[in-house]
Amino acid sequence: MVLAICAFRVENVRKHLRHNLAQLADEVYFVLLDKPTSAEAEDVAAEVRAAGGTMHILGATNGLSASRNAVLERWPGHHVLFVDDDVRLTAATVTAVRDSFRGGAHVVGARLRPPPLPGGPPWYVTSGQFHLIGWHRERGEARIWGGCMGVDTAYAHAHGVRFDLKLSRTGKNLQSGEDTTFVRLMRESGAQEVFLTDRSVIHDVDPDRLTARYLLRRAYWQGRSEARRRQPVAGFRKEWNRHRTAPESRFAPVLACLYGGATAAGVIHELLLRGRRRARTAKEKASTSR
Repeated sequence: MVLAICAFRVENVRKHLRHNLAQLADEVYFVLLDKPTSAEAEDVAAEVRAAGGTMHILGATNGLSASRNAVLERWPGHHVLFVDDDVRLTAATVTAVRDSFRGGAHVVGARLRPPPLPGGPPWYVTSGQFHLIGWHRERGEARIWGGCMGVDTAYAHAHGVRFDLKLSRTGKNLQSGEDTTFVRLMRESGAQEVFLTDRSVIHDVDPDRLTARYLLRRAYWQGRSEARRRQPVAGFRKEWNRHRTAPESRFAPVLACLYGGATAAGVIHELLLRGRRRARTAKEKASTSR
């Protein structure tokens, strides 16, 4: 199995390198850095090589979907465990993913949990916003997310499944949905999907994700992503239900309106842009047909 880290923050690769390597058995450790070359990146690449792994620096920022597609191309007949650069693995989870593949699974995921938060999250962060940060709720139904997602690349190649570039996060752009769309396409093609309800990894996100500014931006981009996935109404309803169902907080109704409004703004903005593009295309076709 290949552990593939599609990284953007080189400092995160360095931070979690030793820990994650210690959780592996005979897996290949591979880092694909989606950034231009820099002295720091070269230094970290040398550290990865010295530790027994491989790190490739793309030399440009192409986006998360492009990075994951590049991994699919590089390892076309393998079991690949994609993890984010800020994920801390456990040996038990890696073993469970490996065993699931051996049992016939084609796509595998585990729960993404928050790190210890001294004093707890701020009042405007409830379990209703965990998905915006990159955490699953502690209980209840959960889906496979790209932060920890195993893929049978031979199956993906055989069925022509790729990560959608239109949903790709690029640098600080906050688009999303390429991972769940990929899983849906795998499932629709007949893939066996396994979510490890009793296994988890720590998603040690940047503290900036716990700021109101980030969360509102992320909610807005979630709305744009739902429109790009051609499910603006269903997507908004899904987000609204997530925000309002946070029983641990008395602020849930207020936060649902706040974040729901940001999501609605993203949906509307994307639909308006789509309408303008269609009008422009229609105008260009009309002018060329004269």
